[in-house]
Amino acid sequence: MDEKTASEGIQTTDDAPANVNVEHIESNDLDYDAQRLHDLGYKQEFKRSLDMFVQFGFAFSTMAVLPSWSVGFGPSLNSGGPVALFFGWIIVATFVSLIGLGMAEIVSAMPTAGGVYYWCFKLADQNWGPFAAWMAGYTYLVGLLAVNMTLAYGGAQFIIGMIAMGEGTYPQGAYVGIYVGLLILAALVNLLGTGATGIINKFIVAWALIGTVIIVIAMPAMAPTHQPAQWVFTEFINNTGYTNSGIVFFLGMLQAGWTLIGYETSAQIVEETYRADIAAPRGIIVSIVGAWIQGLVLILAVLFSIQDVDDIMTSTVPIARLFYSTTNNNGLTIFFLLILLGAQLGSLFNSILACAHLIWAMARDGCLPYSKFFYKLSDKTHAPVRAIWLQLVICIVIIMPSFGSTVFWQAIMSTAVIAVNISYGLPFFCRLVFSRNTMEKGPFNLGKWSLPINAVSLIWISFFAVILCFPAVSPVSPVSMNYASLMIGAVLLFALFFWIVSGRHFYKGPMQNADN
Repeated sequence: MDEKTASEGIQTTDDAPANVNVEHIESNDLDYDAQRLHDLGYKQEFKRSLDMFVQFGFAFSTMAVLPSWSVGFGPSLNSGGPVALFFGWIIVATFVSLIGLGMAEIVSAMPTAGGVYYWCFKLADQNWGPFAAWMAGYTYLVGLLAVNMTLAYGGAQFIIGMIAMGEGTYPQGAYVGIYVGLLILAALVNLLGTGATGIINKFIVAWALIGTVIIVIAMPAMAPTHQPAQWVFTEFINNTGYTNSGIVFFLGMLQAGWTLIGYETSAQIVEETYRADIAAPRGIIVSIVGAWIQGLVLILAVLFSIQDVDDIMTSTVPIARLFYSTTNNNGLTIFFLLILLGAQLGSLFNSILACAHLIWAMARDGCLPYSKFFYKLSDKTHAPVRAIWLQLVICIVIIMPSFGSTVFWQAIMSTAVIAVNISYGLPFFCRLVFSRNTMEKGPFNLGKWSLPINAVSLIWISFFAVILCFPAVSPVSPVSMNYASLMIGAVLLFALFFWIVSGRHFYKGPMQNADN
């Protein structure tokens, strides 16, 4: 594929690409969105059939607050207890809102399927643009792959929970078998294409909202006893071994941090969305607001309904034990877990699609090995079929070492959160360092608040990345060690090594194809 720019008079050489502002060059027979994409240097290849509600639904369903928060809240009670879970949610959600505003501004200006990968190239300068895009692309790709794995494994935990009611243990093979089955299901669903994506996301939004209402009403109503408000808002639990209460509180905030990711994935489907430069930023903002409210309601319902704190913290599937202890009914427990499983599957479907679109976008620009092979859409459904199967194979292969040690699996989960969070910060870093006053603006922009919000977002992301690397308990053993720092170091070193030995010789940034 020849490398071309979208406008006349801007030349691209083999040594340095023209990393320039977006220019509007009128082309015949192009609608608004195709023309907008043409201005960014790309031709329209996906079929546009999604609207603003699907943009919101995609981000909201991918975050999946209901299952994502529920699956890990039990162990998190050890780190700060109710105080950290409730107030930690408010703090984290506030900063996530700022990050979302910054991302919304950028996606409004540059609505392309490459997302953070493309943004870093455009926001950096000519010398650093290709390197920034390369590092952001591979970091985000690894993060999304790890997210896919954690979502599928979380789904397996819900299914095991329905079988065991949170009691007893099952062999690792049972978890892995269900995990593989859920990944295959998600891949098959995404092969159906964009039309199915819109329908599924509208259904999942309704499922998650109605399911949340059912659980937050039925669970407290059926609970034999309730925790007092003083316990919910002031009880501080420290079973971590740390003596510093501040560190313990920060560790408790991780539960909110693990939950409030995924709102950016809607950027991966902008090339299938009508008026993407308006729908995408609105979708990000509304989804975060919705998740903020949903999370607060869920947290309060859970904390007031807990019967036995120690039983919850030691259970293999804490949420199953919570449901059973509050309802004392196997059928209702399974019903509640089915609600969570449905929302979890919706998140998995979306995450698989977002990752496939990122792979396709990076292949379009020649950033991956065998790019020409993976830069392919289905003629019938316009789905990136080869990218979908590629990530399926990767996720299945990588889970296999978990048979030898659960520590490996804990490292994978750590990778998901920290890699995605770091990829969030890279566009802000490029903006603040290279293009503070030169970034093109889309229909949605933050005006004078743009740079301050970007700066605060970057500071928070950097701070949170450090907290993500803290071990959950002290003293540390090989089993309790937090391998996040090791894993993200491995990811960055891999991307850097691959860049030095290969990428820098051929990759000059996004290979624009608008004139092809």
